[in-house]
Amino acid sequence: MKKFLFLFLALFTINYANVAKGEIDTKSEEGNKMMNEISVKDYEAVKKALNNYLEAGKKGNSKILQPSVYKDAIMYSAADGNVEGGSIKALFEYLDSNPAAIELEADITSVDIAGNIAYAKVESNNWHGARYTDMFLLVKDGNEWKILTKTFHTHKQNIR
Repeated sequence: MKKFLFLFLALFTINYANVAKGEIDTKSEEGNKMMNEISVKDYEAVKKALNNYLEAGKKGNSKILQPSVYKDAIMYSAADGNVEGGSIKALFEYLDSNPAAIELEADITSVDIAGNIAYAKVESNNWHGARYTDMFLLVKDGNEWKILTKTFHTHKQNIR
């Protein structure tokens, strides 16, 4: 799984670097073909997977999220410099064993798609009183977008 994640990140970085350097001309026939492979439907499907994540939190029910998660998905954070995490099943257990986060407010702040891979960022407030930044890697599995990796940062709260 780590090799796959490394390969994914390497290909994603190389592709965007080539676009930024102008090596992929998005106005050429080849560039247009590459850009046209990404449809509005793909963006909506990625957002649907992320909205399922948020809805699962608001309702405290992992069953809402599970269809939007790849079977071997992982989740990590680096709180205070210590990397912790593992299987996404820990998130399912958290959702099911805690009350619904009814005051949760969130926004999908970015979605970038390259072919059948995507990156997305979500900012949320009031998830059981905490503020988070979540970054997701997603993969298109058949015709469905699935969350492959979730990494998150818990923001320190201002203490008065």
